[in-house]
Amino acid sequence: MNLGTELFGFAFQYIDSVAFLILSAIGLSIIFGMMGVINMAHGELMMIGAYVTAYSIHNGVPVPIAILFAGVGAGIAGIIMERLIIRHFYKQLLSSLVVTWGISMVISQLFLVLFGPTMESLRTPFSSIKILIGGDIGFAILGPKSFAALADASGRLPSGVESFGVYRIIMFVIAVLLIAAIWALMRYTEFGGRARATMDNPKMANALGINTSHIYAYTFGLGSALAGIAGGMFALTASITPFFGAAYTAKAFITVVVGGSANFISGLVGSVLTLGGVQTLFTNIFSVYIGFVGMIAAAFLILLLMPTGISGFIERIKARTK
Repeated sequence: MNLGTELFGFAFQYIDSVAFLILSAIGLSIIFGMMGVINMAHGELMMIGAYVTAYSIHNGVPVPIAILFAGVGAGIAGIIMERLIIRHFYKQLLSSLVVTWGISMVISQLFLVLFGPTMESLRTPFSSIKILIGGDIGFAILGPKSFAALADASGRLPSGVESFGVYRIIMFVIAVLLIAAIWALMRYTEFGGRARATMDNPKMANALGINTSHIYAYTFGLGSALAGIAGGMFALTASITPFFGAAYTAKAFITVVVGGSANFISGLVGSVLTLGGVQTLFTNIFSVYIGFVGMIAAAFLILLLMPTGISGFIERIKARTK
C-alpha cells in the first residue's frame, strides 16, 4: 500500500469518526450546554429514532423522509419528557442525571416488551457504490457491475487497492450541515435570541416577556430531534435493538464534557476534531479498543488542563484579548 492510499484511508477514517461524534453528541450538547441537564436518556432518544426509521423504511417510506420522521418522533418524545418530568430538574446536575437514567431504563424495557429483542436490519444506502484508491486504479468510483468485474470470485480486490463506502461521507456532510444550521438558528433567528437570553438569565428573560417555559420545551425538543436524526442515520449501519443507543452514549457524553458548556457550538467542534483525531490515530496504529482508550485518555488530559472544557478555554482567551 502506497503513501497516498494510507493518507486517504486515514482521512476517510478521521471524517468517519468526526461524523459519528458530531451526530451522536450534537443533541446532547444543546441540552447540556444550554439547559444544564445531564440527559441519560439520550441514547434512548436515538433508539426511538432508529425504530421510527426502520418501521418507516419497511413500510415503503424513502430513506431521507424516514430519517426526518425519526427526528419528529424523537422530538415529540423529548417534549413530552420535558413537560412531564425534566422541567422540574433544571440546573440540578445530579438530580437530572438520576431522573433521566430512570427514564432511559423505562423506555428501553418498554421497547423490549413491545418490539422484542431485535428487528430486521436495514440496508445501507449507496452500499453498492464504492470509492477505490491505490494500485493501478489510482482513484475511481465504481457501481456494482464494475466493482464485481474488478474483484475476484471471493470479492477480494487487487493488491494495493482499498475500497471505501459513500454513505460514510454523506454522514459527514450532513453532520457539518447540522452544525451550521444550529449555529445559524441560534445566531440569526428570534428563537435563537430568546433561547440564549433564557439560558443566560431566565429570570430577566421572563421579566422581559419571554415565555421561558416554552423556550425550555422547544430547546429540549430540538436536542431530542437531533438525537432521533442521529439514531435514524446510525440505524442504516448497525443492528437495531432496544439498547441501540448505549453504543453511542458514552462517546457522546465524553465529547460534550470535553467541549464544555460555555459555548456549545465551539466546544462541540473543538471536541470532535480533537477526540476524532486521537481515536483515528490510535485505531490505525493499534486497534479499535485502544483507539477508544486513547480517546478517554485524551479527554482526561484536556479536562486536566482545561477544567471548563475547550469552549471555556476559548471564551477565556476571547475575554483576555478584549
